[in-house]
Amino acid sequence: MRLAKLQQMMSSLSYQAMLITDPINIRYLSGFSGSAGSLLISAQQRYLITDYRYLEQARLECPDCQIICRDRSVQSLPQCIATLLQHEVISCLQLEYNHISVELFIQLQQELPCTVSASRNLPEQLRAIKDTTELACLRQAAWIGDTALAWLLPQLQVGMTERDAANLLQQKIYALGADELAFPTILLSGARSALPHGKPSLRCFEKGDWILLDFGARVEGYRSDMTRTVILGEASNEQQQFYHTVLTAQQAALAAVKPGITGHQLDQIAQSVLAQSPYAAYVGEGLGHGVGLALHEFPLMRRGCQVPLVADMVVTIEPGLYRPGFGGVRIEDDIVITQHGYELLTHSPRQLQQLPA
Repeated sequence: MRLAKLQQMMSSLSYQAMLITDPINIRYLSGFSGSAGSLLISAQQRYLITDYRYLEQARLECPDCQIICRDRSVQSLPQCIATLLQHEVISCLQLEYNHISVELFIQLQQELPCTVSASRNLPEQLRAIKDTTELACLRQAAWIGDTALAWLLPQLQVGMTERDAANLLQQKIYALGADELAFPTILLSGARSALPHGKPSLRCFEKGDWILLDFGARVEGYRSDMTRTVILGEASNEQQQFYHTVLTAQQAALAAVKPGITGHQLDQIAQSVLAQSPYAAYVGEGLGHGVGLALHEFPLMRRGCQVPLVADMVVTIEPGLYRPGFGGVRIEDDIVITQHGYELLTHSPRQLQQLPA
C-alpha cells in the first residue's frame, strides 16, 4: 500500500525511478529493518537491494519487493542499479540528497547510464500521516513516558545527581516495555535547565531547583517525546511567573490546533504570548515538530512552515523559555490532529508541580 502510494506520487511528478537510502524511509515503505539496504522504485518495479547478511530477513520482511542480493566484493551499488533498470527507459534517477554520502553520489554519477537529480521528500510526506497501527504504537510509547514520569517524580530529592535521576527514568522506561529510548534523555537542574538540549551531569539537586525532563520511549520503532519542568521544593514568585508564561503560550497554541492551520501560524500564536511577556529575550526558536519513526519529522512547527496540518498527523507542541543563570522551562506534548481539533497523546500534568524537598 505504501509503495503503491509512493509510485502514484512519483507518477504525478514524472519521476521515472527513485533510490531510497534513508533507513527509516526504507523501513516505512518496505518493512525492512536491517542496517544495510537500498530501495529502488520505478513505475513498475520495487527492488530491495541488500547483501547475504540480510537476505533471509529481507525475504521475510519485504513481501512487496523483489529481493536482490548484491555481492559487494564484485558489484557496486550503481552497477547493480544499472543492471536492474536496463530494460526500462530511465533517463533520470531521483535521489534522497539528504540521505546519501558524497562518495555514493559521485559513484552514481559516474557509473549510471542516466542522470541523477534531487527528489522531493515524498516518503516523509507519506510518513507524516499515521495509520491506526502507527497511532497505537505512538499511544503506547506516550503511555510509557507518562507512567515512567509519575513513578520517578516522588523519588527526586536533594543530593541526587542529574545522571542518577536520568538512569532511574531510563530503567523504568525499559521496564514498562519500551524497545529503546526515543532519544538520549535530557534531565537538567537549576541554572543548567536553560540548556535546551544539555546532557545530564553529576550536578546534585538543590532545594528550589528547576528540574527539566525531556525524554521518550520507542515502541516498534515509533517514538514519544515529552518534556515537563518541575520545582524541587517551593517555587518562588518569579519561578511561578516564568513557568506560567510558557504554559500560557502552549495553551494558546493548543487552542488553535485544527486541520488546515499551519506550523507557521501556530508558532506565531505561541511566540506572540512569549514576546509580550517580561521574558521576551529568552524565547526558544520554534514550536515543535512531527514525530514518528524519527524524532523530528515533517512537518516542522516553526516560522516559515506553510504545510497545513491534516487529520492523523502527530506533532509536538513545545514552547520554551531559557534564561541563562536562572533556568529554563519547556512544556512539551505529543498530539494527533483529528477531524475537528486534536487529541493529546501525553497526559502528564502540565500545571507546575512542586515536589517535596
